[in-house]
Amino acid sequence: MRLWLIGLTKKTATNLGIRVSDYPSVFNDVMADIESVTADGQERRELALLLWCGTATLTIRGSQKSKIGKSLEVSIARAALTCIGLREERGDFRLNVEADEEVARETDAEVKTPRGFVRVEVGLIGVGNSEVIGDKVGRMDRNGIILMDMIPAKSTAYRTAEIRGVRLIQLRNNHSVEEVRQHLSGLHVPVQEEPIAPAQVEQRVLDMPLSAFKRGDL
Repeated sequence: MRLWLIGLTKKTATNLGIRVSDYPSVFNDVMADIESVTADGQERRELALLLWCGTATLTIRGSQKSKIGKSLEVSIARAALTCIGLREERGDFRLNVEADEEVARETDAEVKTPRGFVRVEVGLIGVGNSEVIGDKVGRMDRNGIILMDMIPAKSTAYRTAEIRGVRLIQLRNNHSVEEVRQHLSGLHVPVQEEPIAPAQVEQRVLDMPLSAFKRGDL
């Protein structure tokens, strides 16, 4: 609430290095700016309300979008891994893995291999935020998979991924699920042996129960 009064969200305040002790001075600066562009008290009140309501909306919307996005990413991971013959119930993969001593951040999915687990991340980020994919590449272990939307041709993410042994797979590619199957097959994961066509992927997704695309905490 205090952040909204100075026209900021928590993330923006953190990025700007604004501490709690700075709030009063920032608030005074904001009010001074409002007073400098308004002619009377009524206009000042309306402008201040627009600022506060706008910031509150960004905070609430951002939180909701993050929650929905996370649910969608986990659903995509489950669908892709299920389509290639893996089964969550028998321990072939696990979803929404919490951070621990080995991995500092939550992971969308981990696939069991003969030598441990391979991480799978889903990044539904467009060309305007391609640095997010680069950040994901930097956090992935060798043989990890990142299912992504699209990044600019000049992005260094592909080169970095090649050096680190991370597989980038673009979801807009009609054969993205087949790419996942091929990659995991090379790691001796028991996926189906024959290639999977886009039409098969579509049908298998449609055959999955609706509960497979829901998270219990949403």
